[in-house]
Amino acid sequence: MYSAGRFRKTMVLGAAIFLLSAEVPAFAEPLVAHHATYILSLAPDNKNSQITGAEGVMVYDMKKTCDGWATDLKLKFVMSLDNGENRDFETSQVTWESTDGSAYRYTIKNGYGGQTDQLRGEAKTNAAAGGKGTATADLPTRTEGELPAGVLFPVAHTRALLEKAEAEESVFTTEFFDGTSSTEAMEVSALIGAGEKDWSGLPKPLPELAGKTSYPIGLAFYIGDKGDGTPDTEQVERLYEDGIIGTISFSLGSIKIRAVLDSLQVDPDSGC
Repeated sequence: MYSAGRFRKTMVLGAAIFLLSAEVPAFAEPLVAHHATYILSLAPDNKNSQITGAEGVMVYDMKKTCDGWATDLKLKFVMSLDNGENRDFETSQVTWESTDGSAYRYTIKNGYGGQTDQLRGEAKTNAAAGGKGTATADLPTRTEGELPAGVLFPVAHTRALLEKAEAEESVFTTEFFDGTSSTEAMEVSALIGAGEKDWSGLPKPLPELAGKTSYPIGLAFYIGDKGDGTPDTEQVERLYEDGIIGTISFSLGSIKIRAVLDSLQVDPDSGC
């Protein structure tokens, strides 16, 4: 759910973070506030021959406010090139999403090779309009757009993924918006694997995850009409029942990165 995102476009995360724009959910909130640190490396299937080595760190905070969820993601990745040079990639994503999934705000900053860009905007959905919405960006330029009915923001998308996973549904496709594609929504198709309690795929045990069920999920993101069925970007993640991501593989352009959970702190209930 690192927005859950879960990376999208340049970096589609999301978290994992990620129900429909209607009323406040009547079910118990499955997600937990947490602080997580991830170690980054080249993914095993990386095919960019110009990159000879890479390392980095990603820090993700998800906090419950009385009216929604606030997330803060920071990532730095250093790549070694075959000509002996190093290149840094940095990004930060700060978002807020209302508890009922009807409102979303974001600020995204990316830096690479001495260049930086910034995205900032907000989006809302309207239950009275059948769940359709509007998106407004003020950086890098002032832009407005319409969002399709049923569009999900990152936190709501994560909730929906968990709902489908717990119901043992293996395929889930929806419209998705997180601001990484200006004011345009994208289609996200998820393949959800069987859940496993106490998954052993992390390099070290984390007591906060003891007894928890997690699911392997593959996500394909499509921007605009895709007649050939080729996604703009893909990611693979291990999503726990409380919204925490254990591992996630994603792309930065042609470079494939893998993030592995290294430390975790689950925060107490805010009391809201």
